[in-house]
This record gives sequence, C-alpha cells and structure tokens, in this order.
Amino acid sequence: MPANTSDPSPLILACDTTQGACSVALWRDGLLASQLHPMQKGHAEALMPMIETLCDDSGIEMGALDRLAVTHGPGTFTGVRVGLSAMRGLALSLAIPVKTYGTLAVMAQACSDALPLIVAVDAKRDTFFTQGFMADGTAHGDPQALSAAAVSALAVTLAATSETKDAIALCGTGAPLLADALNAAGVRFSPVDAPPYPDAAMLAAMAAQDADWDNLPAAEPLYLRPPDATLPDPSKRIKWR
Repeated sequence: MPANTSDPSPLILACDTTQGACSVALWRDGLLASQLHPMQKGHAEALMPMIETLCDDSGIEMGALDRLAVTHGPGTFTGVRVGLSAMRGLALSLAIPVKTYGTLAVMAQACSDALPLIVAVDAKRDTFFTQGFMADGTAHGDPQALSAAAVSALAVTLAATSETKDAIALCGTGAPLLADALNAAGVRFSPVDAPPYPDAAMLAAMAAQDADWDNLPAAEPLYLRPPDATLPDPSKRIKWR
C-alpha cells in the first residue's frame, strides 16, 4: 500500500554509503535508532544487514516504513550506487517514496559554527568535491568538482559574507589539504570538529523536515566526474593462436 504522505508522523529509513562510512537511521518524531560504521570499502555487504538489524532491534517491520531517504553523491562511484540501488529496491517492493539528498548538504548539517561553510571532500588529483553554505545554512550554489585554487576563490567570496568579512568554517577530508591555499588567499578558516562523511541520522532529520514527497523524480546518482576505472587497451590483450 502506498505511503500516506499526509501522515504527520511518517516512519523514515535513511542511509548513506557515499563516503568513508556506512550509516542507517530510523526516524519518527525524532531519532529512533541509528548505526554508523566507518569503512572505505564493503558498503554493499554491510548495508542490508545493518538495515535489518536496525529494524529488528527497534521492533519495526520493513512493511511499516513510510519513506526512504538516501544520499546520491558526490562520492565514490561504487558507494553512491550501493545506497541508491538498495533504496530503490526497497521503494519498489514496499511501494513507498524514496528521495535523494546531496552528500555535502548532509555533511553540512553536522557543522554548527555560525560562519559561512565550505564542505570539501578530497577526490584526489587536486580535485575537491565542494559546496559552499551561507551562515544561515542555505546552499551557496550546487556541488562542484574544484581545484584547490577554485576552492580558495569560493572561500574568498563566502568569507566576505561573514561578520568579520574574512572567515569561514571548513569541513571534510579536503580540509587539511586546503590549508596552504586558503592561507595564501588570506582567508581565516576554522576546521569543524565533525565526521568527514555523512551520517544517516542527520539525513533522517533533514527528511523529516521536508514536506515535499509527492511526484518525486527518479532517484539518480550525482556524479561530478567520470569514474576512475578505464576500459582495457585492446592492443594489450593476449592473442591466442
């Protein structure tokens, strides 16, 4: 039976597998339960057992779920697909809506500094998955794949909106790698004491505040660059006689 989206207290299952952790959470009028396990790989094997354990320990049947929330990127190519595939499968089998949220926006929810914020995830090769946020939490543009120089330029723009006109907060795995570039740009920055990956508990809270669950678009991944994997060079294949 489709979820009743007018229910003032929907039961929400949220999950994230996009970065260096696998996390799940249940929410109804507040956080019911959550699990988070830091990991660089193995999300596909960990996710469904975590969901099943969370529901079992909370005494909740899967069929009681009303809504699903999942991060859709940016993140690792495989990690993004793991969470999306699982939630799309549950949405189809349970006939309930699934809604996607940006990885960097969920990470920003864990940052409480009253400063403009940059979330920057190290994507290697002088590339950072980056999104800026104003001091009131509103997004300053969409997620982007930026060089250190481009992140510094964004930091200068955001710092000018702070009360002191020169300061921002900074979080994510890219934060320590950007220190020199931000110092050179004359931006004072405050590293945020927050996990360098999304937490499904934060995602569940965001989903609970979201009233727009009708006529949702398909849950699709958000990739800011192509996957690192490349096809084999045909000229190097073994030739059998």
